[in-house]
Amino acid sequence: MNRKIYPFIFLFYCCFSAVSQNNSINWLDEVRLSDVKLKQNSEGQFVKELDDSLIQQSEPLLTSLLKFNSPFFFRENGYGMVSSASVRGTGASQTAVVWNGININSQFTGQTDFNTINTRVFENISLKPGGGSVVYGSGAIGGTIHLNNDFSFDSRSKNSLQIGYGSFDTYQAAYNGNFSTEKTSVNIGIAGISSENDYKYTRTEKRNENGDFYNVSLNASIARWIDDSNILKFYSNYYKGDRGFSGTLNLPSNSKYEDRNSRNLLEWKSFLGNFISSLKLAWLQEEFKYYENQDSDNFSFGDAKTGIVKYDLGYEFSSDMKLNFIADYSNIKGEGSGIENDERKVGGFSALWSHHIDKFSYQLSLRQEIASNYNSPLLFSAGGSYQFSENYLLRINSSRNFRIPTFNDLFWQAGGNKLLKPETSLQGEIGNEFTFDNFQINLTAYYINIDDLIRWIPGEDELWRPVNTTNVHNYGIEAFAGWTTNIGDNPLNISGNYAFTRSIDQETEKQLIYTPQHKISLTAGYKIEDFYIQLQSLYNGSIYTSSDNNYKLDSYKLVNLGVGYSISKKPEILLDFQINNLFNENYQSLPSRIMPGRSYKSSLIIKF
Repeated sequence: MNRKIYPFIFLFYCCFSAVSQNNSINWLDEVRLSDVKLKQNSEGQFVKELDDSLIQQSEPLLTSLLKFNSPFFFRENGYGMVSSASVRGTGASQTAVVWNGININSQFTGQTDFNTINTRVFENISLKPGGGSVVYGSGAIGGTIHLNNDFSFDSRSKNSLQIGYGSFDTYQAAYNGNFSTEKTSVNIGIAGISSENDYKYTRTEKRNENGDFYNVSLNASIARWIDDSNILKFYSNYYKGDRGFSGTLNLPSNSKYEDRNSRNLLEWKSFLGNFISSLKLAWLQEEFKYYENQDSDNFSFGDAKTGIVKYDLGYEFSSDMKLNFIADYSNIKGEGSGIENDERKVGGFSALWSHHIDKFSYQLSLRQEIASNYNSPLLFSAGGSYQFSENYLLRINSSRNFRIPTFNDLFWQAGGNKLLKPETSLQGEIGNEFTFDNFQINLTAYYINIDDLIRWIPGEDELWRPVNTTNVHNYGIEAFAGWTTNIGDNPLNISGNYAFTRSIDQETEKQLIYTPQHKISLTAGYKIEDFYIQLQSLYNGSIYTSSDNNYKLDSYKLVNLGVGYSISKKPEILLDFQINNLFNENYQSLPSRIMPGRSYKSSLIIKF
């Protein structure tokens, strides 16, 4: 960014501070939430928040949590190995992972490895199926997954310690601390997992070799009121992970992968009469090293550094009408094996309007990006909802979204293509929300038209290169349901998800590979005094593994069983025991990548 622009940004900010007054602090969500736009700019779309108890009782890796509690499909190379998501039939790079409002997908691959995310260091995890590129940028085509750290100012302190041990010599530990006064809030999270991961391949005599891994996540966030109108927030996250890459059923491996990711975000937010002003500065860095032979000193590497400046000015005409103008700038520098030292500069301008009229709410959003090495389309989102009765809500949303070519796509020396166009999508959805006493169901039908899909294909010289090739039509149905009741005086909670997905290549008229047509998950929890029991089940339909649909992997069913006992109330001490893959199902989500059979895990949780 031209340095001459900075004084104008500062002057613009100070002018609003000088002429505005704040009579009262009533922007509680703006203060407490790290990703306010998730709540304020999702009109016409369903947002699913996963509660604390669900996160606590699930496996710490994000893949395990979402596999059993969402309609999303995961492609896994094995427990703890590379894992990517498919949302509404889209590819791994068409799902955005958002950390405290910042898109953290890799600059090299455009994806997030869900086994590098430890859920224990976040206060809030939410899912939003459907497009979101106007707010969250590249890759937000199929949906977004949100990892948030929220603040409270209730002058309390809360601590949680969890330790666990399980099959395959797996150790887990996590600590979370939340401390606050009326003006300061501090959150600290530390979590780690280590495993030999040498599980036996079911129905064979072989084991998962070279699959050992460990990772550590550190998270810290702090918010401090400067005065009655200004608050500073700072978020920091660091991840360190080392793992062997296990081979397939028939092909051994001795490779190793190391990755280090750091993320830092500073926000200055002001409440200026009817204005809300937010200035964000972010610094992200991702590093990796890959050893084809871990006994050798030779490795390939990648290093990307991203700086972000984002200014958001909102004006509230009334409690029912709000307008936001957003300007942002990103500078990304990347280098690595096979990639030249290249730089990407991206500027963007957005306008977001929201309006609530009695039982009807709607929003309109526009975004235009200006980039140094690709042409970005004008993006839009329009959505609304109408509350017909206390039992029925209708939602509708339409949007245009995109995914930019990654550093690998553009700059890979052996075949990068600097002429690539971004993938674009036009999509629409209709959602229905039914609520009856303690039962709720959200049912959504959607359609996505994706143009200029980027695929790596071999050329005449037998070198693989990325090109814009395919038009894909995705359509289907998603359902989220929940029911709470009592049996006697004891609570019973049941939740479930269903997805029917069709993802059709318009050139071949075939279903895209690794896209199941059906996925069903069900979770039930029942508590009797100091005991609780939880059952998780999953059905994953068959998937094609060849583009001509001649080869496929069979469907599979999984069941997990967990039981717990509350040893004391003050401090709260809970003992938990789980059996995963209760019926020892033999399954794989990628060819020849055998997943674990029956396994066990125990944990001790102390809250004080």
